[in-house]
Parts: sequence; C-alpha cells; structure tokens
Amino acid sequence: MAEAAALSPGRGLGSGAATDGAEALPRSLVALTLLAFFMADVRDGLGPFLATYLQENRVRQELIGYTMTAGGLAAVAMTPFAGAWVDRSTAKRALTVVAAVAILAASAVAFSTLDGRWLVASQVVTGVAGALLAATMAALTLGLVRATGFKRQTGRNEAWSHAGNMVSAIGAGLAAHWFGAPWILAVMGAMAVGVMLSALSIRAADIDHQAARGCESPETLGETVERDSDGGWRALLANRPLLLFGLTCLCFHLGNAAMLPLLNQRLAATVPDSAPLLWTGIAIVIAQLTMIPVALWVSRSRRFDVSWFVYAAILVLPVRGALAWLIADSWGNIPVQILDGLAAGAMGVATPLLVQRFTQGSGRFNTALGWVMTLQGIGAALSPTLANSVVGAEQRFGFAFLALSAAALLALPVFAWVQRHAPKVAEHAA
Repeated sequence: MAEAAALSPGRGLGSGAATDGAEALPRSLVALTLLAFFMADVRDGLGPFLATYLQENRVRQELIGYTMTAGGLAAVAMTPFAGAWVDRSTAKRALTVVAAVAILAASAVAFSTLDGRWLVASQVVTGVAGALLAATMAALTLGLVRATGFKRQTGRNEAWSHAGNMVSAIGAGLAAHWFGAPWILAVMGAMAVGVMLSALSIRAADIDHQAARGCESPETLGETVERDSDGGWRALLANRPLLLFGLTCLCFHLGNAAMLPLLNQRLAATVPDSAPLLWTGIAIVIAQLTMIPVALWVSRSRRFDVSWFVYAAILVLPVRGALAWLIADSWGNIPVQILDGLAAGAMGVATPLLVQRFTQGSGRFNTALGWVMTLQGIGAALSPTLANSVVGAEQRFGFAFLALSAAALLALPVFAWVQRHAPKVAEHAA
C-alpha cells in the first residue's frame, strides 16, 4: 500500500484528486491491477480459441481468415476515435463496463452459429469494444499515477494482465476439452463480471482526468494544464518519432498476430486427436507465464532503455517462426510460445511508455496511443489473412510461418529510423 501511495506525489485538488485520506488512492490502484487481471481475457474476446474452433468445424480457410481480420479491422477503425473519446470523457469507468458487456454478448453469438455473416459481425463488435477497453485502461492508469508513476504501474498492469490471461486460458482450455467449446463463455463471463466490479471499485475522485490526457508539462512534471485540442492534433501529425513507431508496431504485429492461431490450426488440420483447443489454452498459458517477469523487467530496468527491449522483441520473431516451421508436433507450442512471451511481453510495456515519452505535455496521450494502436491493429488484422492465404488448400503451414517472420523483420529498419529522430523528444520528456 505504501508503494502505491508513493506512485502519485503532488496531486492537485483541482484536477480530480482524492482529498479524503491516504488510503483512497491505494485502494483505487488495487482495483486498477485487478481490472488489468480480469480485462486480459475479456478485451480480445475468444481470440485464438475462435480460429481453432472454426478449424475443427471444417469452416473454409478463407472464412477463418476473413472472420479474424474483420475484428482486427474494426478495432483499427475504432482505436483512434476511442482514444480521442477517452481523452474528452470523464466516464471512463462506465465505458469500461459497457465495452465488457458488448464483448461477452458478441462472443456468445460467435459460438452459436457458423454463418459467415454472424461470425464477422460478432468480431466487428469485439474489435470495437476491445479498442475502447484498451483506451480506458491506459487513461485510468495515467490518470491515477500520473507521469511519474506511469512506467512502473504499466509494468505492474501488464504483469497482472498476463496472469489473468494465463488463468483464463487454463480455465477455457480445460472447459473446452471436457465440456465443449461453448463452455469457454462461462470462463469469459466470470472474467467480465470481474471487469465490472473492478472498474466500479476505482474511486472517481482519484482519477485526474487532465493527467489522464497527458497534460502534465515535461518541464514541470506534477503540474497539469488545459491544452488546446486543435494544437494537439497538429502536434501529433508533426511528431515523426510517434508516426514511425506506429509503423514499427504495424510490421511487428503483421508477423506476430497470426502465429499462435496458426500453430493450433495446423494441429487441428494435420494431427489427428491432438486436442487443439486444449493446446490453445496451454500455448496461451506458456506465453503469459513468460510475459509476467518480462513485463516487470522492462518497467523496472535501469540498465537498459525501453528502446533496447523493442529491438530484442523484433529479433525474437524470426527465431519463433523458424521453430514453428520445424516443429510440427503439439509439444512444439512450448518453445514457440516462450519466445512469444519474450517478444510480446516487451512490446506490451514498451508501446505505451514510448508513446507517453513522445507526447509528454501534449494533452493528447490517449489519442496518440490510439493512432499507434491503429497502425498496430492494421498489422494484426492483416496477419491472419496473410497467413491463411499462404496456407491455402495445399496446407502450406511451414511457408506461412516463414512469411510471418519476414514481415516482422521489416520493423527493424523502421525502428532504427525512430531512434534517429527520437533523442530530442526523449530528452525533453526526461
């Protein structure tokens, strides 16, 4: 509790800070970490379980790709608007609750039909609501701990998020294996209730809505000022490190997003009686278990800058793709998903930290994060289509893994370009 209280020094009375006792903010931070835990499963809906479920039911390969891509594209379209909406809204907790309910309802639809139109529609709703959840989580974090505590709290959020994914994946994998795929909804329903209770447990008075927008001046951290929104938009469009970092995320997730679903699609298609839904859960658990220490390391490292971890994450992906190609048995999920934990765990923490670094004092943090997540979402949305197009009717899963690895490597020169332009921004933020 004492550590949590120390994360947010100097909160101003005029910005929505708590004034009724030292225990108020720590209580809200506990609720925030629980929100990260429960939101992990809800935000992405059925995720890779849906692709495996459709593969088991002999749905056309192209339709699987279109269905998964539809959710990604919907998230892409919604993400910048979600960020701008959250920047202006003081109802961040209510938005979180509504989005969680929408995802649960859409997931129920996805498991009740194999009709392509309804499958696509369910993933569109999931994508839109998931984008809103991501924006509210980032805003609530910055609004509660402000810039001085953002790095450490982001790492803590990511660690709890991965723990939530791990717990829900175990539950969903076992439920699907023993009782059938629709029972995954029971696990998701329990997590959705957790999201609602956690969001409502955050005290509204503890949220500094100006700090949540990134209005703290980099010269005088701890003070918040009103920012003109038009100037903020112009500043974002001229922010070259921010835009290039968005392209880095696009390339990274173009190669990364489809690897886990593709692993278990291959099991369902090529290995009889391989229990692919169970292995989907096992794969998620392995990745999330790896991500927990990685997230804490990135957020607490004093020796390495955040950018170092981004380079490492990019370089891990080709190795992951090569292993996925070489090991076709179910146990191959284990080393492949350990590497996923290393790469995705680092990027999950680094992304909001670098966006906050590049936009300090602009008053447009959530909008900027929304644009970066939009570019990231474009890559993630196109990844299943790229992978399943290469697989095709000939079941070329190995070549699909190599194609994803090549796409991820494009992020390397782009991020080097980011670093060439970033020093002035980083020094200013520091």
